Amino acid sequence: MVALIPLSGHTTTIRFVAEDLPPYHYLDPTGKPTGALVEVARQLLAQTGLQGQIEIMPMARALHEMRAKDNTLLLSWLKTPERAQNYRFLGVMCHAQAYLIGLKDRTFSLQDLNSARQHRVSTIRGYYSERFLRAAGYSEDHELVLVSHYQTLWHMLFKGRTDLVLTNAQTINKELSALGLPAEQVERKLAVSAFPSELHLATSLDFNQQQADQLMSALASLKDSGKYQQILSQWQLN
Repeated sequence: MVALIPLSGHTTTIRFVAEDLPPYHYLDPTGKPTGALVEVARQLLAQTGLQGQIEIMPMARALHEMRAKDNTLLLSWLKTPERAQNYRFLGVMCHAQAYLIGLKDRTFSLQDLNSARQHRVSTIRGYYSERFLRAAGYSEDHELVLVSHYQTLWHMLFKGRTDLVLTNAQTINKELSALGLPAEQVERKLAVSAFPSELHLATSLDFNQQQADQLMSALASLKDSGKYQQILSQWQLN
């Protein structure tokens, strides 16, 4: 699904791509991209005068598009030291503190990430969180349970097929609400402070330098003006 925003400026149309992840970026009931960061992207296009479009797609495809096409940006991508060497990060779009989430009626004695290894811990296959857990000693042969999408993640937790979910806390209520699951029955069990928390506007090293500079400047201006925080507040992300 594509939302075209016809604005004057460079003849090359830039593309913002992102996965289905409410409330940051997702498709509304009519199939149009919406969300807090979709609104930020539209503001960036308006401020720069660049012509662009916003597309929601599976994360694997979004990554492929960003890597393969020099006019494409990921609307939000976790910045890690390894990625910082191979991609261009244009600014923080939002912060998302990671937690181990579990059901309130389950009691765990957790001091750190290692102490959680006696329980089944889940995350989404292919995400940086998978690599993070593997680096911490987690294995699919033992306590690591990987799934393909966040819907499966929450259904498994509520059905008792996993004990803890590694995710950021800001999207939980909207995700559970969309699935008809009771958000009041889950809670944060452990803050995972070592997990990177900055989600950036990111692109390949081949992306046009002038356009990259324009977008960086526009994002900084959006924050300085207070408009950026206003958008996040409207989506209850402050």
